[in-house]
This record gives sequence, C-alpha cells and structure tokens, in this order.
Amino acid sequence: MIVLSENSEAKDLIPIAKSVHFLVNKLPVAMRSKNKPGVRLEKGEVVDTNYDGYVLKIAIETGDIVKATPIVGPYAGLPVIVTPIKEDDKVIGAIGVVDITAGIFEDILAIARRPELYKFLPDDVFPR
Repeated sequence: MIVLSENSEAKDLIPIAKSVHFLVNKLPVAMRSKNKPGVRLEKGEVVDTNYDGYVLKIAIETGDIVKATPIVGPYAGLPVIVTPIKEDDKVIGAIGVVDITAGIFEDILAIARRPELYKFLPDDVFPR
C-alpha cells in the first residue's frame, strides 16, 4: 500500500514519481514530501534520492501551482511546472515536471481550436 504524508521519504515517493515520469513520456520528474528530500527521475531511471528542489519547496510553502525557470540546480534554465500535493487543505508535498515543451501544447491547442476537445479541457486552458 502506498501512503503519502508530509514525512514520506524518497523511497516512498518513487512509485508515484515513476508513474508520472512514464505518463509524461519520460520527461524529467521531481517529487518530495513537505519535510523530507525527495527523488528525481530522468530517462526512466531514479537519478537522485536526496533531492531538495527549491521550486518544489515554493509550491509546498505557497500551496499553489508554480511555473518557473530555476536559475540553479540540475534544471537551471529549463521551465518547470510544479504542483502541490494536498490532503484536504494541508500541503504534504509537491511533484513537478521539466516542461521541455516550453508551452508548445498551449500553442497547439490555440492553433487547433478543435471543438471536440472542449469537453476534456478546463476553460482556462481552452477558452471558448
């Protein structure tokens, strides 16, 4: 059984981080709990099990989705998207992905404007 908490260790996060990593076609993924360092995955492998991730920390502190370009660390200069992991209203961790597409999917959606996509996407992603 997978149980996440604000004190989950890197080894506890690996199954979820790995699932997300493969879900996004092996884009780099990082995940941590609120109180303990986490993991980084790249190219299908766990590459770090003691990862702090300052953008992950910002998402944990603010409780908000963060889109940023780090200036230090392994992903310096690359855009990332990080979302807090919440249990009820309490933030217990964060998970993020390196956005190597740099927003290309938003551009594709804007160009495509396929009406059949309306029912699958929120209004802020695909305004009518």
